[in-house]
Amino acid sequence: MKILFILNYYFPYVSGVSEYARIIAENLAQKGCDCTVLCSNHAKLAPEETINGVKVIRAPIVMKISKGTVSPKFISLAKKLSGKADIVNMHLPMLESGIISKHIPKEKLFVTYHCDVNLPHGLLNGFIVKTMDRQHRKCLKKASKILVTTKDYAAHSRVLNDFLDKTEEVYAPIKSFSAPEENSKNSEVKTIGFCGRIVEEKGIDVLLKAYSLIRKKRSDVALKIGGDYTNVAGGSVYPALKTYIDENGIEDVTFIGKIPEGEMGNFYSSLDVFTLPSINSLEAFGMVQVEAMLCGAPVVASDLPGVRTIVQNTGMGLICRRGDAKDLADCILKILENPEKYKKSQSEISGKYSTEITVNRHMSIFGIN
Repeated sequence: MKILFILNYYFPYVSGVSEYARIIAENLAQKGCDCTVLCSNHAKLAPEETINGVKVIRAPIVMKISKGTVSPKFISLAKKLSGKADIVNMHLPMLESGIISKHIPKEKLFVTYHCDVNLPHGLLNGFIVKTMDRQHRKCLKKASKILVTTKDYAAHSRVLNDFLDKTEEVYAPIKSFSAPEENSKNSEVKTIGFCGRIVEEKGIDVLLKAYSLIRKKRSDVALKIGGDYTNVAGGSVYPALKTYIDENGIEDVTFIGKIPEGEMGNFYSSLDVFTLPSINSLEAFGMVQVEAMLCGAPVVASDLPGVRTIVQNTGMGLICRRGDAKDLADCILKILENPEKYKKSQSEISGKYSTEITVNRHMSIFGIN
């Protein structure tokens, strides 16, 4: 079975979308599928290479607009490569999706719709959002099946609403990290954590405000923020966050930067609470929540469609109002004051969310025996 995955960004760029596609492609390659990824060459990488059994082809780009790339070659390569594939799995958001989908037969087009595009207000951004929504609808109309991480997100999506009859709920794949055998938590300090791209939609500014409120009630807390803030599509909000911290004299906040995969287990295991304070529809699931839970850290997540379902399904944490620093602070404090109430076993979490479950769902939907 020849499978072509099409998406704008791929490894070594790390985001929820790129990691989702990478994990599925590599696992299907291990099961004997001939997997190829077409993406944009966003950082002057090798035009072609094989990574963990997956052939990666990178189209040269002409320019970048906001978080997207412009690459005429991307479209022509997609048309060429899709003709040789048995299955084409496009990962949206993607500006070129409507144009590319025109050249792919319906029966072999499967679309993974990750999230609605949400950009700051402005004439250019408004034009980009409307254009992408229009392209996405064309692509989704052509698709045989649409894979979504949760039915909850699909039901609240401004784009998916007309295509709910074609949607298939497929949870995101989950990386399993080895937690240290000994408890790595500092018994004298309660550590609150976050991990993700340091960008506006993640709500890290809300987390900093919540952390300030928490410190007024107890001084035995620290905040660790993990995630890349140097190589981020569309730019990072790190300078603004750092300025806010300095101007308000907020103590014990550490920006760790990009955490190597081999150290993620140690990071999650060191936390007393993991937070995902995202503020808009660009966050649709939050794989990091499950990763943290598997390493023993309860979660506080925003009440966003899709995002909230993980805490709802596991009971390992609390849901806070999005953009509400006080409610976020209150939820974190509740968990710090009664952590045992929110503890679940690793088997309880992995029984609901795992890469194996997700890969098997893909194989079933794609018709792979």
